[in-house]
Parts: sequence; C-alpha cells; structure tokens
Amino acid sequence: MHSSQLLILGNGFDLHCGLKSSYKDFFQSTILDTIGGRYGLQQMKAGVSGFWETLLFGYYTTFGKVNYNWCDIETIIKNTVLAIGNRNKGLAFEALESVKRREDPNEIKSVYGTIEHFIYINCMSIFYDTLYSGKTYSDNEAYSLLINRILQELHKFERGFCKYIKNNIVNPNNEKEYNTQYIVNAMNLLNTLTGFTDIRYETIDDIIERQEEAYYKPLSPTMYQSDWREKHILSQEFSNLHSVNILSFNYTALFDILGVQSPCLYNNVHGKLCMNKCAENCASCNIIFGIDDTVIQSQEENFELHKFSKTYRKMLIADAETSILPKIDNQMIEIKFYGHSLSEADYSYFQSIFDYYNLYENNKVSLIFYYSKGFEQTDEVYRIINTYGKTLSNKDQGKNLTHKLLLENRLKIIEVP
Repeated sequence: MHSSQLLILGNGFDLHCGLKSSYKDFFQSTILDTIGGRYGLQQMKAGVSGFWETLLFGYYTTFGKVNYNWCDIETIIKNTVLAIGNRNKGLAFEALESVKRREDPNEIKSVYGTIEHFIYINCMSIFYDTLYSGKTYSDNEAYSLLINRILQELHKFERGFCKYIKNNIVNPNNEKEYNTQYIVNAMNLLNTLTGFTDIRYETIDDIIERQEEAYYKPLSPTMYQSDWREKHILSQEFSNLHSVNILSFNYTALFDILGVQSPCLYNNVHGKLCMNKCAENCASCNIIFGIDDTVIQSQEENFELHKFSKTYRKMLIADAETSILPKIDNQMIEIKFYGHSLSEADYSYFQSIFDYYNLYENNKVSLIFYYSKGFEQTDEVYRIINTYGKTLSNKDQGKNLTHKLLLENRLKIIEVP
C-alpha cells in the first residue's frame, strides 16, 4: 500500500549536522562573549543593550551555573509575559506605579528576586522613557506602549539570531560561499530519516563517485551560489522525497540554501532565514521566538499578551502555503519526529496533527520518534501521548492510548547513528 510521511524536525537536526544553532551557542557568541564581556550588567541596564539581551544576561549571572534553562529564550519569554500580567495587576502595573512615584530604578531592591527583578527594572526604564517624553499617556496607553516596545525588542533580537545562524552557513566575508559540509550532513540525515538510503553516512566524494559517469571532479569543501553544477548534484539526492512532507521547527530551509526547487512540501513553522544580504529592518527576516497560545489563555482579558504567541505571530507572516499535512486518502501515514524537544511550547501543533489524523481510531497512522545516542526521549514521548490522551472526549480511550499504539505497532522509538 502507498504510504506518505510527515517528518517533523527540531533543532536537534541542525545540531546533529554540525550547525551551532542552539540558543546557548548564540548567547555564548553574542551576549556572553561580546556584549557581557564588553560592558557588564550595569552598563547593559543603563541602555547599552536591548531588553532581551539585558534580561538574559542578568538571568545568566544569577542562575547560569545551576540552571541549564538560563538560555531557553522561549521559557524566558513565557515567564516574562506571565510576570508582566495585565493592566491591573502584575509586574508591569507595579513598575508603572513606581515610575509615577518617580522612584529610582537603581535603588529598587531585588525584593522580587531572580528574573522578576530584571523584568521589573526594564519595565520601569521603558515607562520612564514613555511617561516623561513630553507627551501625556493614560495608564492603558502606557501599558500598550510597553507591550509594543518589548515586542519590537524581540523582533530585533530575532534578527540578531537570524544573522548568527546565517553566518554559520554562509561565509560572512563572502556571501556567495556556503558551508558544504552542513549541507551534505543534512542531506545524509534527511535521507536516513525518510528511509530512502541505508543507515550510513556518505562524504562529498561518495556522492560524486556514485555519479562519476556524469561528473569528473569532486565537490569543494565550500560551495558558491553560482555553482549550479554542484547544486544539481546535491539536489539529485532528494529525488525520492516527493512522498515526504517536512514540518520544520528550525529556521534553516535546506533547499533555499541550495537554491533549488524543493522536491517535497517543506514548511518552516516559525519562519526561516533570509538568505539575502539584508538591511537591519529586512522584512524577509521573519523568524519567530514565542510561546504556545495555551500558556496565555488565562490572560484573555488582555488580548495584547497574545502578540507574543507563536500562533498570533504566524498569522502575521502567513502566505498562501499549501497544507503541509499529507492527505487522508486510505493510505499509510508515518508521522516521524527527530530533534524536537517535544516541549509544551509547541504542543498545540502536535495536538492539531493528532486530531487531524484521528490518532486513536485511524490504524493507518503510526508515530516514529527518532533519536541520536544519548538523547533518548522515552519519557517525553510518553508524556506527550498521555497529555494528548487527556483531550479525547472518551476518557477511557485517552488513558489507554499509549497501550493501544504499542499493541498495534503504531508507536516506535528508534536510534539513528
């Protein structure tokens, strides 16, 4: 029977391929080594750096040695949004009252402790800029300006991350020269996950050797934008992917990097890198840092907090993309995962996919969770399936969903090299 695949990729995919794409790598390179080393926290508080850089650097200096989540930007965004609260309560409201009393931010004691203190101080700084700019604002207007200012700062932070990732793929001193090794690693891993090659890795020379009747020299360690011959060789390796749809939570788009047409449906859920030489406010830099919509459902009285949700921000950049989900037409559907943390930040996407395919009833749908050695996710897989089971209207079915999938051989956890 014909089968289709939905391959869901997380940042572990790019990391496995040698790309330093983690938030921690970015912070180490951009914030700790550059901004923090140059200025220090006090100067950052004084406005040398942006809202999120200051927040993250402060969080690192407090918790960096004991809490690995210090560099988890999406957790920081969630904590910040929930701490800010709405117009009538929360840190933003208290910060506004402090500003009205003209209190000095530098004299505010860390009564809130931890990250809340940094949020409080930064809110005060923005309110001071707003309320004493020569214009008159109501409390509601000041609050709206705060939200928009923090969101603008997030856009700037995202563009910085976009530039950082791009510089790991493209030579920053020659934007026509690409990192071929990352591309070949990604190609090998993609073919392995989709099952179209043996589970082994090839080198650039291996690829050329298989096609030596048509090509006479090996690929170079780097690839130039204009070298269509090399791009053609690499793109031929994906000719079997027509039955695969790829849903990527990364910001890299392999076929865009190659400059060739994608042989399959490929959707970057949270935006993708701009491969052009772009200006600071380039509209093509549309990558998204955000939080799951369910996190702020309890804050519905203040719609402005939804501006930080991935769903809301995805709406703002959505184009006429074809649905990424393989059609339900009496065929086998394999939903494969690799490199995703399976965290709550993206749970709403998984729930929608499981709902779409009627995971409990449809025995033609199977789940395959791939992992690399040392990164097994049995606990995470168990949690996400059981969390989904709780949403089923038939609670008894929800409780035995994992057991049913295992019994029907529709749930597998597989190690890849």
